[in-house]
Amino acid sequence: MRLGSAWLALSLLLFLELARAANILAVFPYRFSSPFKLVSPLMRALTQRGHKVTMITPVSMPSDIEGVRHIRVPMLDIQTQEIMNSDVFMEFISSKWSEGRLTSMSLYNMSHAILSDSAVQQMLRNRSEKFDIITLETIHMDSLFGLAEFYDAPLMGMSAVSINWAVDYFAGNPSPSVYEPISPAGYLWDNSLLSRWYNWIYITEEQLIETMIYRPAQLRLLKQFFGYPPEMLGDLRARFSVILMNTHFSLGRVRANVPNIIEVAGLHLSEPPEPCDKELQRILDEAEHGVIYFSMGMEIMVRFLPEKLQQQLLDTFAQLEQRIVWKREMELPNKSDNIYTIHQSPQRQVLTHPNVKLFITNGGLLSIIEAVHSGVPMLGLPVFFDQFGNMRRMQKVGVAESLDINTMTVDALTTTIRSMLEDPRYARKAKELSQCFKDRPMSPLETAVWWTEYALRHKNVSHMRMNIEEVPLMRYYSLDNLLLLSLHFGIMAVVVIFLGFMLFKIIQDRQQLLH
Repeated sequence: MRLGSAWLALSLLLFLELARAANILAVFPYRFSSPFKLVSPLMRALTQRGHKVTMITPVSMPSDIEGVRHIRVPMLDIQTQEIMNSDVFMEFISSKWSEGRLTSMSLYNMSHAILSDSAVQQMLRNRSEKFDIITLETIHMDSLFGLAEFYDAPLMGMSAVSINWAVDYFAGNPSPSVYEPISPAGYLWDNSLLSRWYNWIYITEEQLIETMIYRPAQLRLLKQFFGYPPEMLGDLRARFSVILMNTHFSLGRVRANVPNIIEVAGLHLSEPPEPCDKELQRILDEAEHGVIYFSMGMEIMVRFLPEKLQQQLLDTFAQLEQRIVWKREMELPNKSDNIYTIHQSPQRQVLTHPNVKLFITNGGLLSIIEAVHSGVPMLGLPVFFDQFGNMRRMQKVGVAESLDINTMTVDALTTTIRSMLEDPRYARKAKELSQCFKDRPMSPLETAVWWTEYALRHKNVSHMRMNIEEVPLMRYYSLDNLLLLSLHFGIMAVVVIFLGFMLFKIIQDRQQLLH
């Protein structure tokens, strides 16, 4: 009898689990590994909890995830490879306007490649396909939002970079967007009144670029593949329920968020780290004076670094007594004896080694998170996009310094490295920040899974969003208070001018009587 009851309870539990299982469609077009370091652990965890996950991605990445149905889009690989093999990538990092033009073209091509792919089209034509939520990167690929209307499902966003005004808009989060640009090229980081005015114009320009360049191209695709009118896009953009952000308040940016913006920085740390090989382990263990780890992030970065900069790095490292572990995909001729190069570095494992005293980085967000988690101070050499803002925030919390690679000299680089190694405040602050970053009620992966399933349980998320359209412009910018204050000053000014005029008239009349 007890055995029968146990089987009944188990069967009921399995039935309830299967009943909660959802169909999830995840669309991630990038042919870079960084975003998938966040996406893959979450998709794997959701699959293990019984959900059915379908991923639309490039052919080359991510690696197949057990239990996930992969729809690979070959054109995503071809387009990205063409950009990386041409000189257009240097145009991407040259200015905000060049970055905007290339980004718009790339996002249009990626959106078209996905929606026109034969396997995707077959999925759309299959009327038995049902999805409970659409998960995608929060970027300017608005045509993909049509999937939400097509399957009558909410949208869930994931972002591998810091939050910006565009993400705020998707979340219904009317934060002070003047502090959160999409591209920081040319953005001013000080808080002077002139800089604030300049940055307001800067953000306005970004909004115009989105309205006049990004969105029209995406609207053409929305109509071409779904037949939806342009007027529907506003409703589609408001369908974002939960947005998972690769950030955390301890990383130097405390901000007011609506409840559906969820901070999950460190989500990729749930994956086991790659171990060091014997030679690298020996280099780290035997470093009598410590180790400086140097990596510029993605492999494509090294071959784009100017030769002058690489020579400055070589000249600087030759003057140091520390061992240098340099991640680079190209061989390094004429290097000093203290430099050890490695093509593929187990970065997380390197950073956790007690002999690593400093991390020289381009300021990519995943690298910063790994350094913060390991409690290692950083020296930033930012190159483009969010790296400047990332390093600035690390400077503000006292765990990093940053140099401009365009004006940097060997003396400046050498002096900065030595001062950071000799000043114990950087290491002490890095350890304190690491403890704050790790101290959470749930792990980042558990948090991401919980909120994903919350979005699945509550498809109407209006209770989590602030409808910006319902907040009048006068109230949002407190213009009513400003007008009232101006009215008070205006009345006072009129009274003062009137009294002054009357006093002047009295004095003038008296002078005329005396004459």
